[in-house]
Amino acid sequence: MLRSIQRELRQKGFDLCHPIHTTWYNNLIRSEGLIDSGTLEVLPEPSAIHDKQNGAVYNAVLIGNTKTIWPVFLNWLADQCHQISNPLDTFVEQIIHHALEHCCRDSPEIKCYEFFWSNGKRQRVNNKEILTESTGHDFNKTNNQYHCFDYQDTSFLVSMQRVAKVSGQYWHDDEATKLCVHPEYGTWTAFRTVVVFEQNTQTQLNCIPPEPQLCPCPVSDEEIKKAKEVFDHALKISSSDVEGYGATLDKSWAQLCTYLHNTMCSGSDWDKVPSSMKPWIQLRDVISVGRQMWKYSDAQLLYHYTKDPEILSRELNRIREKDN
Repeated sequence: MLRSIQRELRQKGFDLCHPIHTTWYNNLIRSEGLIDSGTLEVLPEPSAIHDKQNGAVYNAVLIGNTKTIWPVFLNWLADQCHQISNPLDTFVEQIIHHALEHCCRDSPEIKCYEFFWSNGKRQRVNNKEILTESTGHDFNKTNNQYHCFDYQDTSFLVSMQRVAKVSGQYWHDDEATKLCVHPEYGTWTAFRTVVVFEQNTQTQLNCIPPEPQLCPCPVSDEEIKKAKEVFDHALKISSSDVEGYGATLDKSWAQLCTYLHNTMCSGSDWDKVPSSMKPWIQLRDVISVGRQMWKYSDAQLLYHYTKDPEILSRELNRIREKDN
């Protein structure tokens, strides 16, 4: 099933799909005192899936993307017949939902699965209902009419950086910059969701696979030092709240993520980006690993941080002119 999920997602622009066991993540945040402090909660720990095709033993996957998502997203957006208020978020949810449904509906051993999105949203999908329904999740209908159930009154924050760390694929700079760095992609990745699978009782595998070896640091000491200077400058300049985007000094990383992910501001050109946002954008670029091959285009990078709709308008006009 893992290869099927990875293949389906890759075709839609989500080229990162790493198997994990949620116990690895829970052990990490427990050892850091983040559970006792109330900062984070443990993820469910259902029995593992043994994927005999590739030998993987896991109960969840971390899904994300590199720069490959951008052209797929733009083509999807160009086909939409109505205006969407949060187009990238809508694209991410719809495509990942449909990909998982397509891969899991023919898997009788999967009872259900849960999405833990990077924005704190939590959703549970009952696979039994998928098997008995011919239609997929309809985002225009309420959740109680279809199989996808939202925990409307709760927020479940997952540290995607720590999930990435326990996958063994990324080095996490938890002390200086809070960045995750991949040996090939560098900082040019985005984590979208953790999907946790629950099996039917008769197919459960009652074991916890050994944790993979952690990824060694692929960044030089000089770059870490420089990135830390940029990070501290970003905290300082954005803490003034001069431009009204929210002070960030003395905020937790979870609050910083909320600030960075939810801020909408001008950004169609670099000169229009608020001074409080510029150092956050520059932070990724300090790390040289992966920069040459995997750095986002200017439009993707600016939209990632500013959510300026003018960027999408320009990109869509460029596509139309190219097609004509």
